[in-house]
Amino acid sequence: MAACVSVVVGADIAGDGAQATVAAAAWRQVAATLDVTGEMHGPATRGAEPARQAIAMRATFDFLESPGPAAADAVAVRTYREAAANMVVDGVERKSSLPVEARSLAVAKLGTTPLPYLPGAYLTRDESDLLETPFDSLLLEDLLPGRPVTEADRWRLPGDLVAGLLAIDTVETGAIEARIVAIDEGVARVSLEGVVDGAVDGVPTHVVVDGEFNVSAEPDEDGHVLVGDVSRIDAVIKERRQASHVAAGFDIEARVTVARSSGSPPDAEAAPAADQNAGRRRGPGGPGMVWHRDPEGRYDLVHESGWRCVEEDAGGIVLRLLDLGALVAQCSITAMPRSADAAVPSVEDVKRSVEQSLVGQFKRFDGATEAVRAEDGVRVVRVVSEGTAENLPFRWVHYVLTDGEGHRVNVTFMLESSLEKRFAEAGTRLVAGLRLGPGTPREARLPRKTEVP
Repeated sequence: MAACVSVVVGADIAGDGAQATVAAAAWRQVAATLDVTGEMHGPATRGAEPARQAIAMRATFDFLESPGPAAADAVAVRTYREAAANMVVDGVERKSSLPVEARSLAVAKLGTTPLPYLPGAYLTRDESDLLETPFDSLLLEDLLPGRPVTEADRWRLPGDLVAGLLAIDTVETGAIEARIVAIDEGVARVSLEGVVDGAVDGVPTHVVVDGEFNVSAEPDEDGHVLVGDVSRIDAVIKERRQASHVAAGFDIEARVTVARSSGSPPDAEAAPAADQNAGRRRGPGGPGMVWHRDPEGRYDLVHESGWRCVEEDAGGIVLRLLDLGALVAQCSITAMPRSADAAVPSVEDVKRSVEQSLVGQFKRFDGATEAVRAEDGVRVVRVVSEGTAENLPFRWVHYVLTDGEGHRVNVTFMLESSLEKRFAEAGTRLVAGLRLGPGTPREARLPRKTEVP
C-alpha cells in the first residue's frame, strides 16, 4: 500500500486567506489508524525468486479537517495534531512523526485521488507517500448511494471511487459492494465486501476488502436516506502487488480505522510562524510537486511527482519517470565536489566527457546549447547525444549546471529514442526546478519505501 512509508509533514498554509475562507465552514475531528503486516519483495531476476522481507507498520493520524474551498485547487484544509508512523522492515525499526512547527495542509482532488500539498512550499516524496492512505476522509461520503435504502439493500461502488479508496491507480476487474446490515435508532450499519484487480505504477495488484461503516439514517417514504458524515469506518484490506520499475512489491494485510466527529476550528494563535519552517523549499507549491534536498546541501530540487527516486547515495540520486505506468526515462543527478578555482566546463568539454562515458554506445551528437539562467545566474550547458544500449536506439540528454561559487551538478537523462515525443519537455522542467547550493543539509536520511532492491 502507498501508506507503507515513514514520514508525514505539513507547513503553514500561505497567508491568512486559506484559514479565513474555511473559518465559517464545518470542522470535523478525524482520528485514523493503519496497521500493516506482511512481506515486501523486489522483482524476480533471471528466473530466481525475489528476496522477501517481513514488514510491519503502525501509523496514527489525528487532525482537524474542514472540507470546502481553501485555496487555489484545494477542496479542504487539514491541521494535524498528531501524525506518526513506526515501521519495522526485516527487523530494522524506523520511526517518524509530524514536526510540531509544520502541521497545516491544503488538499486537492484529482478525480478520486486526494492530493495534500503546501501552497507556500513543497512536500517530500516520503511525506506525500505517507499522506496517501486508504479510505481517505474526503472520500467517505462518496460511499453513500444517493437514494433511499431499505434493510439488506445493496449497491455497487463506482470503479474510480474504489481506486481512490484503496489508493491504487486503476480498477480493471471486480467490484466492491455495499450492503445495509441494520438500521437502528437513526444509525445505519453498512458492510463493504469485494475483490478487485487493478494496477499501480503499471503493475498488477490484487485487493480483497472486508469492512463496515456507520452513518446517520433518516426515515423516508421509500425507506431511509443516508445523510451526514460517515462517523466511523473499519476495514481489512489484503493486497498482493507486483514489484514495479520504481517500487517494491508486497503481500500484506492492512487494518484501517477512521473515526470522525464534529470539531472546532484550530486555534490560530497556536499556529507556527512561517519562518519556523525556513529550511523547507519555499515556492508556489501545488498538488503533484515533490521536493528533494541533497543530504549534503549541495543542491535542492522540486520536480513533478511522475519522477520517482529509486536510488540515493553520497554522490546523488537516480530518478525514473513514469507515465500511465510506463517507464519513459531515467535521470541521474550527481553533485561534483565544490571548487571555486575549477574551470567552468565549455560545450566542447562536456561533449568530450560524454563520448568518454558512452564509449561503445555513442554514435553522434544531436545538438548543444549554453545559457545563463536569469533568476539565479546558473550557467547551463545542454548536450544531446544518440547511440545504442542493449541493441536499441537511445537518446541521452546531458546537463551541466555551474555557478560562480564553484558548485556543479551533472544531470543525465536516458530514454529510448521511440519515447522522445512522450518525454517531451519533462527534462527541461526538472532542470528548471534544480537549485545549486549552499543549502541546509538534511539531519538524517529518510527511509524510502520506493527503493527497488
